[in-house]
Amino acid sequence: MNDSILVIGGGIAGINCALNAAKYGTKVYLVDDTASIGGMMARLDKTFPTNDCSICIEAPQMFDVDNHENIEILTNTEVRKVKKVNGKFKVKLMKRAKYVDEEKCTGCGACVEACPVSIPDEMDGKVGGVRKLVSMPFPQAVPNVVSVDPQCRHGEMRKDGACIGDCVVDCSQCRECPIALCVKACEKEGKKAITLWQANKNLNFEVKSIVVATGITNAKPAGDLLGYDVYENVITNVQFERLMNAGGPTAGEVIRPSDKKHAKKIAWIQCAGRGLAEGRGVPYCSKICCMIAAKQTIITKEHDPSVETTIFYNDLKAYGKGFWGFYQKAVDNGVRYVRARPYEVFEEPESKNLTLQYEDLETGELLKKEVELLVLSTGIIPNTRNKKLAKALKIELDHLGFFKEKDPLISPLETNVDGIYLCGGSMGPIDIAESVVQACAAAMKAVLRN
Repeated sequence: MNDSILVIGGGIAGINCALNAAKYGTKVYLVDDTASIGGMMARLDKTFPTNDCSICIEAPQMFDVDNHENIEILTNTEVRKVKKVNGKFKVKLMKRAKYVDEEKCTGCGACVEACPVSIPDEMDGKVGGVRKLVSMPFPQAVPNVVSVDPQCRHGEMRKDGACIGDCVVDCSQCRECPIALCVKACEKEGKKAITLWQANKNLNFEVKSIVVATGITNAKPAGDLLGYDVYENVITNVQFERLMNAGGPTAGEVIRPSDKKHAKKIAWIQCAGRGLAEGRGVPYCSKICCMIAAKQTIITKEHDPSVETTIFYNDLKAYGKGFWGFYQKAVDNGVRYVRARPYEVFEEPESKNLTLQYEDLETGELLKKEVELLVLSTGIIPNTRNKKLAKALKIELDHLGFFKEKDPLISPLETNVDGIYLCGGSMGPIDIAESVVQACAAAMKAVLRN
């Protein structure tokens, strides 16, 4: 369809952009390079400043996208090449194999149970999260199907106990696997959805507009920043979020990685790593970290009012509607805010407790604080695929790696290429509410383009 549009990124911004465009009768291709749409929001516990359940908000929208007649979802798919011809965009995509027939898979989980190998989850590994070599991203994933880890499919996990890897016949030749336990389990269910011979697939479309909604990612602590790579009980704010989540690795229990005990003294360090030399830290304010910390302390107090919560900060960022009141709610709930500059962390070998040394910026004193769990707010950075995508789309990035608007005042959400628009975290750190507003605006620009 010549009047179709392409939305790149299936997070909350991409979902809302697709839904808004589709309501006006426009065909939408919603592309994401992961196994499910949903993005970061699908893995959060609550959203600030209302503390509403994150997946409870997003899951109905994901369902609507999946069932909308004008929207085609393409997961595990990358944009490879874009060429503008006569005002339209010829787009070449590559859909990576999941080694699963998405039409036949019902997400029953029999193959997951049969898989003999568990590995640390990419997001939850430090707080005890694991996944199988055949897995589903999260219970509400859309599409609700499993995928086989490419490392397993190509025999690279045999040394770890994987059942695939010692066959002398290539899967594309055989197509009747007598070895793979996931294949056997699926066939026992009468589905035959695991297709280890599946190959990558090239797709070609022509669209009139493109919306980039690639989202954001969290910065990893630089090296051994404040003991992160040294001590088990130093984690990031994203990992703490997963601890709070009922669908996370601990089913919502806020426990320490070292001994699985409930932490009673927890501290948050804001702007962790900000401004470090040689590009080792985030050089800017990430805008939303202060409210994330406030949310996490409030919810921690709701779980257990006796937990001692302390936030070490430099400056407080409360820029949005209801944000200052949210900070006040944290204070009213007994959260202690300390304006300080932490500089060193030591672990007590027996208890695994952490001693934080810091400078009190109000008094200039050098003080110490012992905690059982330390949470680092490391900031927000551009999506790792931005550079590659910018090259394919021929649009500009700013010096930080985010996509650059043509003119924020005169041409908001537009790029240097007519017909390509931006929304959400593709342009910089942003909260969920702002992302949704921008997604609606970008969708209208894309639909109304002649």
